Amino acid sequence: MEEKNTLDLEYDLICDFIKLRNDLGLTQKEMANQSGVVREMIATIENRKKHPQINTLLKILKPFGYTLRISKIK
Repeated sequence: MEEKNTLDLEYDLICDFIKLRNDLGLTQKEMANQSGVVREMIATIENRKKHPQINTLLKILKPFGYTLRISKIK
């Protein structure tokens, strides 16, 4: 079984983040407003311009009832 490298895992996380925002029917601006971050932060995360900090992701996810978890790599 081939192991995923860190960049692949980060890419998967960002894809899940984008999918969640879309599933919630939110624009980047709406998600930012509801989570108390600037829209540019959402765009930066989604565009993979820099690695998102865990506390930032938690702050964004919490108002929507989500969090991060550690799970075994498939």
